[in-house]
Amino acid sequence: MLSENDVEPLFDISALYRHYAALEQSIQVNEQSTKTTYRSPVNFIESMQKPRHRWFPYKEGFSPSFVEDFLTAGVSIKDGLILDPFSGSGTTALVAGEKGLRGLGYDVSPLTDFVARTKAVTMSAAELNDFKSHLEGFAKSALDKRAPTPDNETVNRYFEPVVLDALMRVKGYYLQIDCPKAKSLFKLAFLTAIEPFSTHRKAGNGVKKKTNYSFLESSQDSIRVLKNFILEKLEMFALDIEQTSRFSPPKFLQQSCLGSALPSEVEDVSAVLTSPPYANCFDYSKIYMSELWMGDFFSSKMDQKNFREASVRSHVHATWSDRYTEFGVPVVDDIIRPYIETQKLWSPRIGSMLSGYFADLGNLLTNLKPRLRSNAKLGFVVGNSFYGGVAIATDLLLAELGRSKGYVVEEVRVYRGIIPSSQQYQKLGNNRKYMRESMVVLRRL
Repeated sequence: MLSENDVEPLFDISALYRHYAALEQSIQVNEQSTKTTYRSPVNFIESMQKPRHRWFPYKEGFSPSFVEDFLTAGVSIKDGLILDPFSGSGTTALVAGEKGLRGLGYDVSPLTDFVARTKAVTMSAAELNDFKSHLEGFAKSALDKRAPTPDNETVNRYFEPVVLDALMRVKGYYLQIDCPKAKSLFKLAFLTAIEPFSTHRKAGNGVKKKTNYSFLESSQDSIRVLKNFILEKLEMFALDIEQTSRFSPPKFLQQSCLGSALPSEVEDVSAVLTSPPYANCFDYSKIYMSELWMGDFFSSKMDQKNFREASVRSHVHATWSDRYTEFGVPVVDDIIRPYIETQKLWSPRIGSMLSGYFADLGNLLTNLKPRLRSNAKLGFVVGNSFYGGVAIATDLLLAELGRSKGYVVEEVRVYRGIIPSSQQYQKLGNNRKYMRESMVVLRRL
């Protein structure tokens, strides 16, 4: 295995695969499944059938049963904290709350932080009745109060004019609600309508125009159809709140997990289950651009810039200064990055992104360690990536990184195969086994 002082020639990419082979010899790799499927436990589909979890479609999340299985297999919880430092829409912390455990999730995205907090809302009988009265008022309302359209022409072009008008009238209605909990639930229902009523859909690293879209011809049609959609969501929210009355609300923080120190709330951690953004060049400020602007999470380009700069270096749509270079992986810095930078790829920043990605995760693992209980278990769900015909085996590299930070690597658990572009597929040849999505399981001694 390569070390900092024993690195093979920079552009000998075969050295990388020998390094992977050496890692696999020393790490237990368990293949649960290598099939390419959207029904694996690390996929969000199951969540759309579960109370609270189904309130917002967040395809980057994983299933509640996956969290439950992790928390009941070899984890000593007692009264310790269940932590997710890349909490997204909040599945890990929400499942902890459903099990009566202490849950904490934090995320840099103001959108997913809002979604997670709203999914964790609890209501007394009186609050629930008041919420239902708002539903009745909304059903009868002429929606004559209109909120201003976002100050982003690109986002506005993603909607027919009559649909955009209807959306702003729904927004105008919920902005007048004086009960914070009811207002948040209305706003969440509004956010779930953004993509279904848009002329564009999420696709890859951004949005694409829909090929099959039913156009609404009049303002009255748009208001009627949108109103029915929103009411259906709100009624589902009310039902789920009633059915989960024993729910123990977790806590959520909107901030980055990177830096010199973690929040004071991160203490006495007994388990970590998380999924950092994959190093696949997906920019969440672009993928969820419509929701971020329509929901007033962004009001200027500076908001987007700040969001990107606080994020993990998993894409190339921002220019980051080098940071946490002491926390990275030598083979990434000394072999992968130099090789990638000799390739004619669509962005010259991919090599620096990969170095930065593992440096960021190394920073997190270092800061987490003193906040963990002895024997605490950590699960990191990651997806491997491919650039210039080279497999970036994030699962093996993260396991190596964890070991270098003093963690025990229990296993790499493979959950499903992934499909790169046809060009990448051909170039990978015998290394196609690295086309996978996995969980890296670490333990603190």
